[in-house]
Amino acid sequence: MMGVSQISLILLLVAWSVQGFTPEIGAQEPDTRVVAGQDAPEGLVPHQVALKRKKNGWTFCGAAVISDRWLLTAAHCVLSLKPSEFTAVVGTLSRTKGGTTYEISKVIAHKEYNKPNQFGNDIAVISTKETIEFNKKVQALPLPKQDIKSGLWCIVSGWGKLGLGWSSPDKLQYLYVKSLTSDQCSKKLKGRKAIITSSQMCTLKQDGQGTCQGDSGGSLVCNGASAGIVSYNWPCALGIPDVYTNTFMYIPWIEENTKSP
Repeated sequence: MMGVSQISLILLLVAWSVQGFTPEIGAQEPDTRVVAGQDAPEGLVPHQVALKRKKNGWTFCGAAVISDRWLLTAAHCVLSLKPSEFTAVVGTLSRTKGGTTYEISKVIAHKEYNKPNQFGNDIAVISTKETIEFNKKVQALPLPKQDIKSGLWCIVSGWGKLGLGWSSPDKLQYLYVKSLTSDQCSKKLKGRKAIITSSQMCTLKQDGQGTCQGDSGGSLVCNGASAGIVSYNWPCALGIPDVYTNTFMYIPWIEENTKSP
């Protein structure tokens, strides 16, 4: 499994692959998974959701349960999908079996997605047709009460690829990574033509650890809340910051769009 940086890169790849984008500045086709992570123990991330295509059961992105009817994910994961084309699976650490499957009733992607830059406003919410049943394996992830600070140890999780060109694991992977503010991220990405705004944030641990293809849409958990949504990376885990949508900056948008199922 790749580290968080690998995961972010994979997430970026996933986003590109989902939308047919051609990667730039050395990036690869989207395909995300946590690189250099570990098998997640039961109960560590009970908010974790696997988004699966109905036609083939492919787990294409992650998401987080934020209430008994709503999920939080990345816009690039679901922008081109109809509710009837995918399902949400909760309550399992396996990518291929177990858990509870919920049909989707509504998909709301940010109308300004990809503005003012590629992967800007990369956020979406998904409503399930039925109420999500909470238990020891399924719990809602709180939204943050304050903006992200740098240097926090946070958890990122997903079923994304274990590395560039590698396969995806069956067991959910997790990795501890350190948070970076948008300003710190911009400095580290200087020269890569990446535009990081105040509505984004990053994580970085070390070369060989990060997000990868398939991790997109999952939540970065800092201080017990969703600090970020996996958005994109340079595949995978190359010692370059992984980029996330900053959840705190979108709380008004989330609240406005989740008023009713």
